[in-house]
This record gives sequence, structure tokens and C-alpha cells, in this order.
Amino acid sequence: DLSDDTIPQTYTGSYEGIIPMLKRWFSSPQSTQSLIEWVEKFMTLKDCTSCNGSRLRKESLWFKIDDRNIAELSNLNLDNLAAWFDGLELRLDKKQNAIAKDVLKEIRERLQFLLNVGLTYLSINRPTKTLSGGESQRISLATQIGSQLQGITYILDEPSIGLHQRDNQRLIDALKHLRDIGNNVLVVEHDKDIMLASDY
Repeated sequence: DLSDDTIPQTYTGSYEGIIPMLKRWFSSPQSTQSLIEWVEKFMTLKDCTSCNGSRLRKESLWFKIDDRNIAELSNLNLDNLAAWFDGLELRLDKKQNAIAKDVLKEIRERLQFLLNVGLTYLSINRPTKTLSGGESQRISLATQIGSQLQGITYILDEPSIGLHQRDNQRLIDALKHLRDIGNNVLVVEHDKDIMLASDY
């Protein structure tokens, strides 16, 4: 009870606010996955107006090869990207071909590794967190095939998850290639074709 002669107390302070608090929880390394998922319910993905969602600086988008910039190429699925690279030398002049020779060879090899493990439908700009466990494993597998390491034991847990049945043989061939260059490949799998193709 305040009597008439009592002076009310005044407090001053600041409040973090709900938006800064949600941003802090989202970006904090101490936040649990369930807390981050809860915070994401209050967020909306929106393309950047200056890069149109390419996540690249505008200067990077100025450079074009055969009338396409890196963002346009990254949007293509790997099958279409490989097809675009086919015969690219014919669409470049002599100077461009001299510059691009080694780079094109390297890009084609890396693309082929990804195609060989059945990732033809992915695009380069696909966010990592949207990949299934099997897709992530197959990307790692493509990297390992490219490194040509020998004497390694690879353990894969259902690499065929998310893989279309028609691409099974590509994955089997990639696994056999790893074996053939001198590695051990242990695969935990339920897919019949992969089990039948195994040595043991």
C-alpha cells in the first residue's frame, strides 16, 4: 500500500528484445538443435535483393563463360552441367582455350566422380543441410575416389539412401573402383543389388 505521501520508485534499464534474443539463440554454439529448430519457426528465408539468392558478390557475377555466369551454372543439375561442359572448347576462342585447358580437365573429372555415385540430380548450389545422409556419404565417396588414396578402410552406412534404383549400378561401380585401387570397403546396406555385388 502506498500512502499519499509516498513517492513511487522509478527503475531504468534496457531489454534485449525478442528479435535480438532469437538471433542470439539461433547463432549461439551453445544452443541445442531443438532450440535452433524452434527459433527457425519464426524465421523466413528470403533471397538477397543484390545477388538474387546466388550468395555471390555482384563482381563475381559479371564474369561469364559462353554467356553464363557462375550462379547460372551452379543452378544446373549435375547432368545438365556436364552436358554444358561437353564441347565447351568449341565455343571458346584460342586464348580462352589456353587459359581454360587445365581448369576444364579438373572440373570434368570432379563432375564425373559425382555422376558416378548417382548424384546426377543435385545442383552445386544445393545447401548441405538439405542433403540426406546417403547423399552426403556419396559426396564424400566422390571426393575419396578423386583423391585416389590407397590402403584405406572405408565404412559406409547405407550409401544408397535417397538413390534412385536406376543409379545403383553407378554406386556399385564406384565402390568397386575404391576396392580395385587397393582399399577395403565395408558397407552396411539393405539394398539387394549392393549386397549381391559385394565380395563377402
